Amino acid sequence: MSSSERKFDVVIVGAGVGGSAAAWYLSRMGYSVALVDSKPWNRVGDKPCGDAIGKHHFEELGIDPPRGEELDGLVKGILLYSPSEEVVLRIEGEGYEINRVKFTQRLIREAMDRGAEYFDSTNASQPIIEDGAVKGVIAVRNGRKIVFRSHAVIDSSGTSRSIVRRLPSDWPINDPLKAEEAEIAFREIRELKEPIDEPEYIRIYVNSKIAPGGYWWNFPKSNTNLTNVGLGVQGGMGYDHPRTYMYKYILTRPEFKNSRPVEIGGALVPTRRPPYTMAWHGIMVVGDAGYAVNPIHGGGKGSAMLSAKAAAMAFDKAYESGDFSAKGLWLMNKLYIDFYGAKQASLDIFRIFLQHLSDDDIEFALRKRIMKESDLYETSSTGKINKRSISDKLSRLIAALGRPSLLFKLIVVADYMDKVRSLYSQYPDTPEGLRAWMSKLDELYESFRRSIFK
Repeated sequence: MSSSERKFDVVIVGAGVGGSAAAWYLSRMGYSVALVDSKPWNRVGDKPCGDAIGKHHFEELGIDPPRGEELDGLVKGILLYSPSEEVVLRIEGEGYEINRVKFTQRLIREAMDRGAEYFDSTNASQPIIEDGAVKGVIAVRNGRKIVFRSHAVIDSSGTSRSIVRRLPSDWPINDPLKAEEAEIAFREIRELKEPIDEPEYIRIYVNSKIAPGGYWWNFPKSNTNLTNVGLGVQGGMGYDHPRTYMYKYILTRPEFKNSRPVEIGGALVPTRRPPYTMAWHGIMVVGDAGYAVNPIHGGGKGSAMLSAKAAAMAFDKAYESGDFSAKGLWLMNKLYIDFYGAKQASLDIFRIFLQHLSDDDIEFALRKRIMKESDLYETSSTGKINKRSISDKLSRLIAALGRPSLLFKLIVVADYMDKVRSLYSQYPDTPEGLRAWMSKLDELYESFRRSIFK
């Protein structure tokens, strides 16, 4: 096999939304960037998901929102259905339905216009480790080996974590994803015979019979007669493949009668806290490889780009000092925690609680408005639960012989969400403090499980 060697400031493995955003930021900073992806150009960024993203993310990122062919529809809010579907909560919030491929291609083109080099149909899976640090990757393209050398590598290869999982097992960035911390998702883009009412509202349905440990969705593309319909099933629990639930319970519904599939696919979605660290000696992780996903709804495009922004800013600082060790790249952790990670970890606590609730409990909570639309929006946006509102409901429902145990548990959950956010605010300033902090985090999770599931 013939081979060649190339040198860049940064090599990014994986050109999904996170990796492409990292190339976009770093090229704007003037760095030489190699963006490597196993897919051909016409499929870059193609990953089965709901394709919705909140408008606020683009304001946080400084990236122009989707436009033209990148935009499949506008979103005005969410309709959240109880298990019986008799209770519907309308949660207002603007966003977009995007064409992932077209949007990702735009990020790549703009990065290339500023000097980044893009290598499609290129498989990079072998890190170059020298002097205890990652110094690049080895890839294969069209049967030819390419050695990419760099100051740092960004793994944006999704849940495969194709570079990170080949690092030494004692590196704390190698924080494996447990099966139960992920959702197995399946979705189809379907052409409908009849348009959906209020296509600017995406629909989320909570029902453990149809989507155990997750939810199912119907996200209309408001510019067309197409809709994105799918579901996520919690991994590691012995449930059937989500396609089975889809064809048994969802596509047999009246709204999908005589519809036809246009696109079909599935994916593994991490739904947990961030890794113990997203940076180590010469390497950082972004997007799904860095578990940068909302644990409650599984959305990850905005958080993937926020992790990319944190990685680019951390590399920029490391370049100034010439230190690409864990210490030199440590800023990424602090930035991501501030951008999204603390909220993500807090919502992970909420996720664990929700996955242990029965449909009867969820029905009761939504019917009694234990958490109103405004409460749910606040929790999703901030990772905080309004404990005063819950306490007021608790006293009323106890008097009415409601379900006080559920409310007591929700107050405990809110307390632990606060504790997790507080612990993330104390994230160590240097790698030397990481092991002690990791122990505190693990102990906090164990304490939560004992308190809520005793």
